[in-house]
Amino acid sequence: MYLVRAVSPFKAYDIRGIAGSEIDVSFSKKLGQSIVDFTGATSIAVGRDIRTSGEELHGALVDGIRSSGCEVVNLGVVPTGVVYRSTVDMEIDVAVVITASHNPPEYNGFKIVHSGLPLAGRELQDLKAVFDSISEEEGGPYGALIDGTGYVNSVIEEIVKDIGPIDRKIVVSVDAANAVPGPYIVDLFEKLGVETVAINCEWDADFPAHPADPTRPANMMQLSAAVASSEAEFGIGVDGDGDRIGVVDENGRFIHPDRLIGLFARDILLNEESDKDSEEGRTILYDVKCSMGVDEAIASSGGISRMVRTGHSFMKRELAASPAIRFAGEMSGHLFFNDRWNGFDCSLYNSARLIELVARSSDPNNGGIGFSDLLSSIPEYPSTGESKISFEGVRNDIMKSVRSSFSDLQFSEVDGVRVTYPDGWFLCRPSNTEPILIMRAEGRTKAALKFILSDVHARIGGIVNLRELR
Repeated sequence: MYLVRAVSPFKAYDIRGIAGSEIDVSFSKKLGQSIVDFTGATSIAVGRDIRTSGEELHGALVDGIRSSGCEVVNLGVVPTGVVYRSTVDMEIDVAVVITASHNPPEYNGFKIVHSGLPLAGRELQDLKAVFDSISEEEGGPYGALIDGTGYVNSVIEEIVKDIGPIDRKIVVSVDAANAVPGPYIVDLFEKLGVETVAINCEWDADFPAHPADPTRPANMMQLSAAVASSEAEFGIGVDGDGDRIGVVDENGRFIHPDRLIGLFARDILLNEESDKDSEEGRTILYDVKCSMGVDEAIASSGGISRMVRTGHSFMKRELAASPAIRFAGEMSGHLFFNDRWNGFDCSLYNSARLIELVARSSDPNNGGIGFSDLLSSIPEYPSTGESKISFEGVRNDIMKSVRSSFSDLQFSEVDGVRVTYPDGWFLCRPSNTEPILIMRAEGRTKAALKFILSDVHARIGGIVNLRELR
């Protein structure tokens, strides 16, 4: 089963579009009214990122919410992870962050959390139905406006309390791509006692350095250079709204985000006390795009791996349904700690957990192991990049043909089709946000990967154009 195709700007996971045209002040105010009507909320927390359009959209959204008689807690300019955390610490029904994540400056949008879970898929389409039918006329008395702009500082203090001061000298470089997390992550690192080599950590809504997506090697080149030319033990890149991270090692080498899943899973399974005897307590979640090395790292640490659909909203629902699961992660850099945190993806907290893990090892400047040595315990295999394949025709018909083409092999339909080969795998899944197919393949050796790609081309090359799969 696949999600219905969303009508712009209501997407599969969020609301997003060109600011000033698809999303303007009128849209934002009406959305505020619609959220109150749809959820029945009496108190809503609202935050935003640094985009130029954010201030007026924020004002209009708050006005729409308050005009419906609902209280607003104004969090101000904060990372998305801080807005998520407010649903745990505050007595609110809904949290909304105005952001377009890593998209270009001309975009903006909204991410909505209701009763601890993100609105996504069918729920967003149901909200759209309310939006389309609601009157823009103001209702009764305005709801109260509460100043919550100091809340971000309490979240930083809570992270410091959870991690504790780092007990050895550690130097870390961080690149915030001039996006909203920058000043906050520098402040956090300082409070943790980390020596920080900060680049692009000042706010600039034009994002002049590079796109704020740390899962793309091209966006991590400045960070790589900063690490290689300093004493930094590794580098952390954060995304545009502060719910994802990416890393480079001490040599400036780009590390695929799914390897972090294996690293954190091993650390949690081997070093943290919990209900290790229960199946749920030993289970780690990862999405279908991840390397088979993640599964092997989990198994070798005594854990149980469970592959789930791609998408942070799906992952959070899995964690809510199985609260004893302590960790989950996605290839996209979303990481969800559910042991000492609350299962939300937060670049501030996730960066601090990585520093804690690395600092626990020996100091590489005094004969100890380095970051790349830590990662060496996580298997790494030859793989393609994440290929985006356009197609013509009906999506469900295309996927039916793909399934039929691999009917003689074992495959999973958790999300699209992930085919198992003796020495690797191939994934074909439809995007929930674009009219494309997402493909990726991995082999234990270069020869195995070459065979898999050749076989895939032979089986489905006549169905879709596989020129970009390589």
